Amino acid sequence: MSPNRQLVGKRLNYNAGASSRLLKAIRKELKLMAKDYERELRKVEKNTGMTFDASIASQSRITLNKLAEKWTARFVSLAKMRVPDFIEELDTTNQRELAESLASLTGVKIETPKRTAELTEQITASIAESVSLITNVGEQFRQRTESAVMRSIQNGGLGRKTIFDHLRDFEGMAERRARLIAEDQTRKITTAMNTERMKSTGIKKWRWLHSGGGAEPRKLHLKLNGQEFTFDDPPVIDDRTGERGFPGQLINCKCVMIPVLDLEDL
Repeated sequence: MSPNRQLVGKRLNYNAGASSRLLKAIRKELKLMAKDYERELRKVEKNTGMTFDASIASQSRITLNKLAEKWTARFVSLAKMRVPDFIEELDTTNQRELAESLASLTGVKIETPKRTAELTEQITASIAESVSLITNVGEQFRQRTESAVMRSIQNGGLGRKTIFDHLRDFEGMAERRARLIAEDQTRKITTAMNTERMKSTGIKKWRWLHSGGGAEPRKLHLKLNGQEFTFDDPPVIDDRTGERGFPGQLINCKCVMIPVLDLEDL
């Protein structure tokens, strides 16, 4: 359709602040966890004298089990406490951003629904997924640490150049995973909110806008830039799997949507 027969809204951005605040909370807990593991393992090192016998293996296992129980519970608690607030912040921002975009598109204020039944269902699923992913950040740190401790014992002791260096490496890995989770969930959830709310207000079409910010952009997403699609027939977003979907749906995808209204639909 000719551009002069269309109304185009503002780009729908992601809430980087909400992502950053969620990441900050996870990183804080990770640092406390890493320090706790190092403190307790140094006690094992000191008390056993680093003698390779049954005592160090047994003491290490007892210590690791206690730490696992403590930090599994703490990460579950963190996720269940922070995720609902995170989702609520995304929801509030999304309603405002979409309302502003639609107002720029039509010139009049369009009330965007707080939550449709479909969106409520998706948000419930997103909360469960986010809680699971955040809990898994602590779980991966725990598993890596336990494996490293056992290998270290088998190799003759918990030396300074082995387990304690590994702890810092594992913390860094966990922080990078936490960042990926916070940013990815922000984009996926926001995209779901945009999709359901635009459909409910009668918007049928949207335009793909490539982010242009990635070091290695997906070639397919570069081709999608500027193209228009309907919600009922989204484009292929992964040329390997043939998956269809929307901007921000794939991991590390920073592309965004722009609402489009054909004048004939008014």
